Amino acid sequence: MDLNEELLIEVGQIVTKQPGEIIVRSGEPGVDMYVVLNGEVEIFLEQDGRSIPIAKLGKGDFFGEMSLLEEMPRSGTVVASQACTLVVLQQESFRKLMQEDSVLAWRVMKGLSTRIRGLNKELAQRIGYDLQEVSKLLHENAQGLTVSITHIAASAQEIDTNEKHLAGQIQEVQDISKNISEMLQFIRNVASQTHILGLNAAIEAARSGEHGRGFGIIAEEIRKLSAVSKQNAEKIAELTEQISIKMDAVTAASQDSASKSNEQADATQQMVASVGKVTGLAERLTGIANSLA
Repeated sequence: MDLNEELLIEVGQIVTKQPGEIIVRSGEPGVDMYVVLNGEVEIFLEQDGRSIPIAKLGKGDFFGEMSLLEEMPRSGTVVASQACTLVVLQQESFRKLMQEDSVLAWRVMKGLSTRIRGLNKELAQRIGYDLQEVSKLLHENAQGLTVSITHIAASAQEIDTNEKHLAGQIQEVQDISKNISEMLQFIRNVASQTHILGLNAAIEAARSGEHGRGFGIIAEEIRKLSAVSKQNAEKIAELTEQISIKMDAVTAASQDSASKSNEQADATQQMVASVGKVTGLAERLTGIANSLA
């Protein structure tokens, strides 16, 4: 079926373009369409700063119908690849032409159907590609999180083990402190008894007169030794009490740390479960992407 060129020329506006001349530019506003009477034009898509050729149009082909029908910006750039003659149609002239030229009306509808199908396919491919990228990133991040969480869980378990070991050692120190206290009590008793013996010895030395002078000196030294022993025992008892207090504080801190370590382990397990859900979501996205591609 041939176009009614006479009717096209009658209702439209004739323009000529030289090779390399831009007819429409991507992104620019437009309210008219073009029909190629002779020559050839090439359509380019602008993407990431590159011009990608997608189609060549010759006599009887048309472009720009989406801008004419919906006043949308141009979706591509059209360049004359040869010297060409075009008919420019605006909305009023297009409606008139549709009523009088069934061939062009059929071509426009067929072209729109083909273009919409192509756009749908391209959109599905792009969505599928984007979904695959998102799924890949989700999966990679989920794997990274799983590794990190595993390390955290292992560290938490190690901390818990160390805390339990520390608690056991602290208990041993407390038991030793208790034993020291018992021994100190024994030393106090010995010191008291020694002091009493020293007093008794001094009394006996006084009774013996000149003969007991040497014994009296020994008795005095015994009493001094008893006093020093008692003083040292008291100091040791005081230090032992301080150690016991510090050990109680360390024990409480260790128990609190162990409790927090357990809470961390529980939270880590919850994070592992969440990562598992994310991984499952990534697999679902991959399935959707594959179905769209």
